[in-house]
Order: sequence, then C-alpha cells, then structure tokens
Amino acid sequence: MGDLARVVVEGQGTFVRVRRPAYWLYVLVVGFGLVHIGETMADGLQQLSTALWIAIILNGILAVGFVWILARMDLFEREPAAVRAAAFLWGGLAATSLAIIANNNLLALLTKEYGVAFTTKWGPAIAGPLNEEWLKTLGVVLLVFIVREHFNGALDGLIYGALIGLGFQVVENLTYAINYALNNPNSDLAGSLSITLTRIVVAGPWSHPIYSGVAGLGIAFAVTSRRSATLRYGAAVAGTIAAWAAHFLWNSPMPSWLPSALTVFLSFGKGVLILVFFVVLYRYAVRREWHWFGEIMKGQPAAVITADELDQMRTLGTRKKARNAAVGVYGPNGKRLVGRLQRAQVELGEALARAKRANVDPEFALDVIVARTNVLSIRDELDAAWTPGIRAVNNAPV
Repeated sequence: MGDLARVVVEGQGTFVRVRRPAYWLYVLVVGFGLVHIGETMADGLQQLSTALWIAIILNGILAVGFVWILARMDLFEREPAAVRAAAFLWGGLAATSLAIIANNNLLALLTKEYGVAFTTKWGPAIAGPLNEEWLKTLGVVLLVFIVREHFNGALDGLIYGALIGLGFQVVENLTYAINYALNNPNSDLAGSLSITLTRIVVAGPWSHPIYSGVAGLGIAFAVTSRRSATLRYGAAVAGTIAAWAAHFLWNSPMPSWLPSALTVFLSFGKGVLILVFFVVLYRYAVRREWHWFGEIMKGQPAAVITADELDQMRTLGTRKKARNAAVGVYGPNGKRLVGRLQRAQVELGEALARAKRANVDPEFALDVIVARTNVLSIRDELDAAWTPGIRAVNNAPV
C-alpha cells in the first residue's frame, strides 16, 4: 500500500517563514508599531486606571464578537489561528501606528493650506481613507507573500482583511479613549466611556473590518482566480477603491443645513448602505468558496458526501435547515449527528486541499485517511439511528 504521509505544507498552521523576505518586513513593521503604539499610549497607561480598563473590556467584547462572526462566515476552511492572529496584529500595531503618523502630517498640511475650519470638517474624510486603507491592504498583500498556501479563494482574503481591520479598530478605539479621558473636563471615566461607546455602537457594525474585508476580497480574488490578468488585478484595484470609498462615505460630514434628526437618520443610512454592500460581496465570495469545496470533494463516494449534502453545505442557513430536518429522520440526536457530519466533511475538504497543494496522492495522506474515517464513523452512527428499535416512533425508513 505504500508509506502513509501526513501532509504538511511548509509549517501548516503556522506563520513563521524565515526564508521569505516578506515575513521579515512584517516583523520589522509590526515591531516598530509595537514601540510606537506603546509610546503613544504611555501617558494614558500611567495616568488612567478604571477608565482605561473599561475601554479595554468594551473593545475586547467587540473583538470577541467580530471574531465569532468571522468564524461562522468562514464556511469551508478554518483559517489557522496563527495567521489570523498575525492579521489582527498587523492591523492593530503596524497599520495603526503608521496611520497615526501619516494622518497627523496630512492634517497639518491641510490646516496649513486650507485652514482649521476646512480641516476640522473634511480632514477625517480625506486623511482616514487615504492613509489607513492602503496600510491595512498592505497587510493582506504581505500575508499573500508569506502564507500564499492559505489563500484558496476570495473569502480567505475577506476574512484576513476583516481581521486586519478589526485589529486597527480596536487599537484606534483605545487611542481615542485615552485622548478623550485625558482631555475631558469632567472625569477620565466620562471621556473614555462616551467615545468608546460611540465608536463601538454607532460606527462598529460598519467600520474598519468591513472596509478592509472588501479590499482583502479583491486581493485574494486576484491571486486565486483563473480569470484573465486584467480582470483579476482590476478586481484588486476595485476592492481597494471600494474600501476607500466606503470609508470616505462614513467619515464625510453631513450638510450643516440638515435638521439634527435627519442627520442622525442619514448617518445610520450610510452605515447600512456600506453593510449591505459588504454582505453582497460576502455572498459572492461564499458562492465561489462552495464551488471550490465541490471541486475538492469531487469523486468522493456517497458514503462520504452525497449530492444533497453538498448542496446543503452551501450556506449557514441551508446547513441549519438540514440539521433541524435530521431530528425527524434520526431522532433527538439527529441534529447533533448531522452537525458533526458537516464539520467532519469540512475537515476532509481541508485535508484534501492540503494534499492537492503538496502534490501528494490523497489515498496515502494520513490527514485525508483520518478525516475520511471520521466521516464514515459518523455515517455509521446515523445509519444506526435509522434502525426500527431506535426510530420506531418517528416512522423512519428501515
């Protein structure tokens, strides 16, 4: 039968790539960011206590919530924790620190050329998108050069881009919290809490993870699609421009002549428009990922995955519908068993993809054999749940 080989793709699941120049550029810039952000926050860390900890806790909740959502959005391949952490750190340390420097210089230039009033009104809409979006997108590009094997489709770029944006948002929120706490005439807590809640509740749902996710999707499409070079790189440029445009739209001021109530309504309208645009792109990316999963699973016997099960894997909604329907077929444990089967089929797809990348025959790859055995074992449990003795009350087929 031949030797069984575990498929390992250059330190599968890790991020350290000492032979790749892009890795050392990443380390250098993130290291600089760590020092710069530390210096930026030094005064706040020394002077604030309760106010800072509350801001950290609230932004921690924001981060955990986004990470949970992104994990559910990533339907067909779980991105390695080390690479996800690397994406978050680029956004939180590298992109944020460089953006602080770039924004301060650009705002000073705008003030010098156009005055304080213009810069106060339009500075965030100009400096924020112009400086921040390309710095965050650079993180996705570096990830491509460092861990290209973990980019299988557009959805991977969306996930990594969103994590970079999340890191940026969390650290940026903390810098705002410190500044407002130090400058608030009433109390540190009032300043920190007011700006933190505003940035999380008002801007959080359609902020940096959305912008960077859109740009990341375009970059990943460019490096994974088999379309023409013009279309692929055009998509990368379009994604970056769309991220900039969404950021500009959110930061742009509302006309001063609008009533306050209408201003609030339109502000949320801008956010909803950005979120809808992101959801449309996400649905497109998931559809492409589903087709990729179908190609990876092609040739697997029905005992591993049937045509109906492949169709049920398309979205979170179709998966949940299949799990709920399983109760009527397999009894009380049906939902749990089908959920396990779906997870096992995804793990098999990941193993098959690793074997393909490593140019290893999947029949002799230990990862694939173990994953397929797990699927077949769960299938046996489902078959057992169909027996008359167990399922008589549910009129299951026998």
